[in-house]
Amino acid sequence: MTLKLATQDKALIDFIGLYKMATVSQLAVLSNRSSQVIRRRSRALKDRGLISFTQRIYGNKRGRPEAVIVLTKEGKRLFFEQQGICLKDKNFESNTIDFGPIEHELLVNWFLIHLKQLEKERSEMGVDWVTLNSSIFKKAADQHSVNIKERMTKKDGSSKDIEFIPDAVFAIKHMELKKSLLFFLEVDRGTENIASPDRSSNDIRQKINNYQLLFHSGRYKRYEKIFDDKFNGFRLLLLAHTETRLTSLCRLVQEMPPSDFIWATHQEQMFSDGLFHNIWYRGGKKDDAPQSILGNKLACRITLKDKM
Repeated sequence: MTLKLATQDKALIDFIGLYKMATVSQLAVLSNRSSQVIRRRSRALKDRGLISFTQRIYGNKRGRPEAVIVLTKEGKRLFFEQQGICLKDKNFESNTIDFGPIEHELLVNWFLIHLKQLEKERSEMGVDWVTLNSSIFKKAADQHSVNIKERMTKKDGSSKDIEFIPDAVFAIKHMELKKSLLFFLEVDRGTENIASPDRSSNDIRQKINNYQLLFHSGRYKRYEKIFDDKFNGFRLLLLAHTETRLTSLCRLVQEMPPSDFIWATHQEQMFSDGLFHNIWYRGGKKDDAPQSILGNKLACRITLKDKM
């Protein structure tokens, strides 16, 4: 039986389910409500057994520690019902939302929230994104296959295939110009080796190799069906957690041509100027002037400062 909730409370459940987890600040931006209101509504939803609060962390070195909000089992069930998903699998609730490291997940969320802000403030721009989490919901809701897990065969004929999952894949479309760009996102919290001596499959060097193969194989073309658009190539965005880490990533990118399709920045630049300003170093060329992923003519400063 579906619980009776106010429309705005249902929206909070949807936000938490879609983004896997959220802070009060993130929910305030997403719902365009004050943090005070979100805290009050969160307490009410917690009292109804729909959400819970996990460990407290310092988010982006801004202000006091924030609780991380997740859905309980009942909250997940309500979220699935609101998404029109039939729970045929008894284990669906536990298997669908797969948590990674909290700080990594929250930074991915902040990126996606900044991304959606473009659509809110520029009516001529359209944005569509998919993550592993949202792709599972989309498939369950409308039966369309949306799988962002990549699996490719190595050039050397190795029997072991390459497998990796992007943090997010998204498309930005200019409605009036009828032009679209495809992007892959990798958020780097500095927990992985830049380049392991043993050429580990988990280091950043291998990630770049993977995306180079994805680029040249043309496998990214499958996203034309997912986003209902045409793409001629894509851009890989590397979002580092510090400027020091960004410098290391840029150095590696330059050492691994062809890498002009790889753009890098760090989180403080995103929070200060927004994703679409001149904050990105194309090809890892940190000595060159930073650029906008939208191009010079469409570059704009869209931030969440006044909404956080």
